Amino acid sequence: MTHRGKLTRNDLAQTMPVHADPLSFTNATFTGVDQVTFKYQTRTEAAAALLPVELEIEDNPEVSVMFLNYGFSSVGPFREYIHIIHARFRGEEVGFVPHIFISNERGMLAGREREGYPKLLGEIDFDMRQSNVYGLLTAKMSRPAGVTLAQGLFRPSEMVGGVSEDKPVVIKAIGLRVLGSAVPDSPLTVCELVPSALEFFSGQIWSGDGSLMFTGASSLTPLHELPVVGAVEATAFYNASFRLHRPTETYPLGR
Repeated sequence: MTHRGKLTRNDLAQTMPVHADPLSFTNATFTGVDQVTFKYQTRTEAAAALLPVELEIEDNPEVSVMFLNYGFSSVGPFREYIHIIHARFRGEEVGFVPHIFISNERGMLAGREREGYPKLLGEIDFDMRQSNVYGLLTAKMSRPAGVTLAQGLFRPSEMVGGVSEDKPVVIKAIGLRVLGSAVPDSPLTVCELVPSALEFFSGQIWSGDGSLMFTGASSLTPLHELPVVGAVEATAFYNASFRLHRPTETYPLGR
């Protein structure tokens, strides 16, 4: 006697393994978030080489590097490094993410398979709540452990504002979600732009001075290919909370 499997398309989770959903949530919430953002300008050609053809940038576009420490979230506590190119998509300001590293497997699966962010596991050393001798905040991104690829220093100055339910801050981003074909040399099975938005609804905003350095220690993880041109600006969110708003539609990459 033979038997057929019982799983149908309607039974499958949106991430693998399809019979044991590793995510088990639709929307995500994040609390107790500490974040330092370093903004700088980079070379036009360097940014354009990493940008999908549907997106536009100015000369020497603005780039952001974000180090985050999540107190708790829908995937548990974790740390993250996000590299963003500020661009426009259909006339709207968005941040495109060419590099993103995370210390949490579930967060990697959610961001990579659903939102199209190219998340990889990495070692991120960043803690705004740990006392230190110099009064400076240090943030490091390593891959593998011990090979530092990026390092930021933040010297806080003063609290310049706050975020609340009445005055939320919304950051719009866009990812490039691709799934390759199982058949060699065949076209991509999925190739689409995926918009999303982060809505910060609590937290403090701090000004300060920042320093950012890319070591170029690994050409396999080429963060240094978006080099710093000119001055670096730095701000911090402290004890923030935000929600991830997932898209209502996606956009096929046409060329």
